[in-house]
Amino acid sequence: MGRAKGRRGKAARRARAGDLGLGQMKRKTKGQFAKAADRRAEADEKKRDVKHIKEQAASVASKAEAEKVPHSFVIYRGEVGRFVHRLVRDLRFVMEPNTAKDLKVRKSNNLRDFVVNGAPLGVTQMMVLTRGTKDLHLRMIRLPQGPTLTFRVQEYTLKRQVLSRQKKQMWCDTLFSAAPLVVMNGFKTADQKRHLQVVQTMVQNMFPSLNVDTVQLKAVRRCLLLNYDPETDTIDMRHYAIKTVTSGLAKPVKKLVSSKIPDLSRYKDISDFFINPGQLSESEWEEEQKEVDLPQDIFSRGLSQGQKSNIRLLELGPRLKLELVKVQEGIDEGEVLYHKFVQKTADEVADLKNKAPRIRKLQERRRKDQEHRVIRRLTAIDERKKKDEEAIKERTEKAARKQAEVTGQTEDVEVDRKRDREIEIEREREESEKVPTIGKKKGRGGGEGQNVSQEPPTKKNKKEQKGSTENGKVKSSRREAAH
Repeated sequence: MGRAKGRRGKAARRARAGDLGLGQMKRKTKGQFAKAADRRAEADEKKRDVKHIKEQAASVASKAEAEKVPHSFVIYRGEVGRFVHRLVRDLRFVMEPNTAKDLKVRKSNNLRDFVVNGAPLGVTQMMVLTRGTKDLHLRMIRLPQGPTLTFRVQEYTLKRQVLSRQKKQMWCDTLFSAAPLVVMNGFKTADQKRHLQVVQTMVQNMFPSLNVDTVQLKAVRRCLLLNYDPETDTIDMRHYAIKTVTSGLAKPVKKLVSSKIPDLSRYKDISDFFINPGQLSESEWEEEQKEVDLPQDIFSRGLSQGQKSNIRLLELGPRLKLELVKVQEGIDEGEVLYHKFVQKTADEVADLKNKAPRIRKLQERRRKDQEHRVIRRLTAIDERKKKDEEAIKERTEKAARKQAEVTGQTEDVEVDRKRDREIEIEREREESEKVPTIGKKKGRGGGEGQNVSQEPPTKKNKKEQKGSTENGKVKSSRREAAH
């Protein structure tokens, strides 16, 4: 047997280079191939640089688009009941993906907390559900300066109630990956009511705008319909899923095109499956549908550009019947621009405008007084806690003193008390040294006596100084006698 070959090949050299952290070794080229290899390396490096620049530009563009997209909060205030809680969740599904789906509301939170904390998150819209003594109200608020639209919810149906009445349900997470298409009908009336125009612009600004030239049809999966009825002066809101199916094909062919494997166990030949489709299910679509020519390819199989397809709408819920009650200028405050049940003359409106600055000052003063009351209450609570701690400490010391008198350990207790006092004095002195003094002259030079506080001499200090000098004299006389 010959001697085993040593690790001298290219693979071994590259492995050693990898262990040393040098990276992959470059291939050595000679002659006419060296220039071609250099050109290929330069081209690869340019491609990598271009790819990196494109990725950076795409990330910056996506961030800019995300900042432009409106975001929303859907919350409730007060005691509303379990059905309104479910309605809040259903409305969050409607507003997805640009809403806080798992936002938790506590009793201690007020409306101002959501306004302040929503500003850094880019929240521009807020929907608030509140229940009064008789009716349920929905407020749509534009952040951060208003206006506020107040609706009375005459009727509502939850999502699960809508889906339970359908034969064919369509529900998947991919439906909520993009914002719905908003369709508004009946808001442009002959008399051009201004409050309806405000409602129209408010609802349109709650969702991102769609560019007809660049929109991808496969991204439009849902539709939000708002219809104004001038007879009842109400707005009906419906939420649908958009489904596209092939048109002009027999049911067996549709199954094959949509990649569904049929059950052929009851047929002798596959031709019977196409010729005699009577043995299949005869359930057809009973609702309205629209046949169109597709301008783009859709995500489903068998739906290509230019092919005739049927557009179907499957309701997802919830349903709402809204009645506009009031339009206010600010966030729950300010001038009332429209009220359904209160009509004012021009003189009354002018009088209210003159009183508005005084009312704002009064509200600001009340808000400051409320803040001062809260601060006073918190300081009183802290002082009460300190007093309670001192009382507890005194009781424990008193109990320890009594126990020491019984057991005869009074000296140990006194020593511990002195030690605790010394520790407290030392801590207070350290804290006072940390705080910079203003208006005092610093001592000249260094040394131990630089930071010593110069207090006026008292009787106690004089006695201590006299005792220290006498002790010094006694010690010096003893040293002389020893010598």
